[in-house]
Amino acid sequence: MSLLGVSVGDTITIQAPNGEPVRLRVADSVYDPSLAPAPQEQTGRAYLSAAALFASHNPAAFDQLKIQVADPGQERPSRDRNAIVAVAGDVGMWLVREYGLTIREIQIPKPYAHPHQWQADALLLSLLAGGAAALVLSTMLVANMLNNLFTQQIPQIGIMKAIGARSGRIGRLYLMMTLIVAGAATLLALVPAILLGRLAVEYFLQFLGIEPASLSAPWWTYVVVLAVGLGLPPLMALVPLVKTSRTTVRAAIDHHGLGSTSSAATRVLARLGRIPRLDRGLLMALRNTIRRPARFLLAVGLLGTAGMVFVAGMSLSSGTEAIAEEQQEQGNWDVDVQLTNPASVDEVTRIVESVAGVSQIEALNVVQTGVAAPGQIPVTRTYPDQGHGRISVTAISVADTMRPTPKLLEGRWLNPGETGAVVLNQVTRTNTVPGIRAGDTVQLIIAGTSTTWVVVGLVEEREGGGGGVYTTAEGLAEAMGQPQRVNVLRIVTDSQDEPTREAVAADIDRSLTEAGIEVKSSASISRSEAISAGHLGPVVLILVGVALPLGVVGVIGLASTMGANVLDRTREFGVMHAIGARPKAVRRIVVAEGVVLAFTSCLVAVIPTLALTAVLGAGLGDLFFSAPLPYRISILAAAIWTAIVILGAVLATEAAATRASRLTVREALAYI
Repeated sequence: MSLLGVSVGDTITIQAPNGEPVRLRVADSVYDPSLAPAPQEQTGRAYLSAAALFASHNPAAFDQLKIQVADPGQERPSRDRNAIVAVAGDVGMWLVREYGLTIREIQIPKPYAHPHQWQADALLLSLLAGGAAALVLSTMLVANMLNNLFTQQIPQIGIMKAIGARSGRIGRLYLMMTLIVAGAATLLALVPAILLGRLAVEYFLQFLGIEPASLSAPWWTYVVVLAVGLGLPPLMALVPLVKTSRTTVRAAIDHHGLGSTSSAATRVLARLGRIPRLDRGLLMALRNTIRRPARFLLAVGLLGTAGMVFVAGMSLSSGTEAIAEEQQEQGNWDVDVQLTNPASVDEVTRIVESVAGVSQIEALNVVQTGVAAPGQIPVTRTYPDQGHGRISVTAISVADTMRPTPKLLEGRWLNPGETGAVVLNQVTRTNTVPGIRAGDTVQLIIAGTSTTWVVVGLVEEREGGGGGVYTTAEGLAEAMGQPQRVNVLRIVTDSQDEPTREAVAADIDRSLTEAGIEVKSSASISRSEAISAGHLGPVVLILVGVALPLGVVGVIGLASTMGANVLDRTREFGVMHAIGARPKAVRRIVVAEGVVLAFTSCLVAVIPTLALTAVLGAGLGDLFFSAPLPYRISILAAAIWTAIVILGAVLATEAAATRASRLTVREALAYI
């Protein structure tokens, strides 16, 4: 009602199937969750009684038969689409055999699925993947924190063992501490998660036009949350926990915050230190960074994983935006005009050319069709809204078409004036005749007539709506045994601004109506752009929303690592102060360590980011269009992440650097 700008009690005029206008009063509004939301589709839906149509002089004939199929011994409609297809096919063959009817198509969408089920699944899957990534990163952060804590308390563990404590008792002590941390985090997150979850579900369902029966999650959801929240952190911390609890008294006494052996990288950096004019502070920062390889790899992995997900998510956003850009490039006209009934090409072209502001016209004939192998009844996945899953054959003038040739997957494109040949896109092939190849024969049911065609090519398209089958204007006219007719016009205006588009669309509507040609719709191409934005916008929003918090987790992990590094080298910093190191130099060394970690994580994440973007783009594109998303790596996202992570490293190490620079020799000597 908001899309059409009407309210209850208003009177509207509709076009009846027989072509006559019918004035009806809006009696009420209804809730129908089986339909796609009107704002997304830019299409209004309404219900009326058969009496309203039969009141005219030429009553409209019904053209659909709806049936429900139940599994054997059951009353509820089946969830098995294959079983439904089998029964519906038998019914269709019976109607053909007994009554001589022509079945244009059998429409069987996915049972118990919304027309935008794919969109809901993609949004929820993105949220789930983002939540899983955040959980893994947070668990790595907890493990890193506990590992640092265990390492710092090695002297205390030595003292406990010296007075009789056993490894098992110490292990249980630290395991209980880990469980307390995990339990506190889980309980703190549970209530906000429930509130945010209910808010998100309500928003998503409202976006899909669905009123939720309940916002309460199933009981097993809370069991899973508690099990993962309480079980994963101790599992990640188990290895350092066991290793630390088994530390001997002698090893604890010998512990002084350094690795037991120098790594190969440390030795290489030590040799580089002999080269004159190299900054000794930077070399010391590099050596300190990789002194503990396990801690270094954990910190780099934490930041690298966050960066990988961030850039991949932003790159997928660029991929989805590229689809909208492709559609705008392919739709290089300004006004779409749809006629109620096909009309003469010459007559329509002559009328439209006389309208001011029109610079170019392309006439097409778009007819709803069913596609099947020869001798079979077409079965489609069309939903009750007659939009999603619909298949149409588009007859074009190959020599004069405004639209660029789609990407060829197999075979060739149509030749000018060719007859008996069609081209299918990948979605139509997948949903109707999956095994068909270029050169095979296909059956099209058009206006109750069964026609046979040769598939000369298969193309890839990334757009919704009707279509999916292409032929020439000459080919469709010959198959139907009638002159060339058109029912769709693509208009290029002198100016591409929106006011000009709307004015030209209104003038064309008026001119055609005055000439006795009924116009179904005449609108700016911006309507199609609004449809694309309505479908892809939420996906982009979710991807960006999931990616951003992961960077925060990575920076917190860096702060934890650097804080542990400073505590681990307390005596070392005391020695540096004792031999004359200035606080400024110590601060610069610590900050440089954090920047090196951050920059290394960016380098490490490059190849995984490229791979993750490809995998997610292929999966998301296959879900949307049966074709991968355009492969795009967001250079801007990579630059933003690099800047954020380096700035975050400076800020994250600020507290540790300040502590290290202010550490006195007395404090270092008193540190155990």
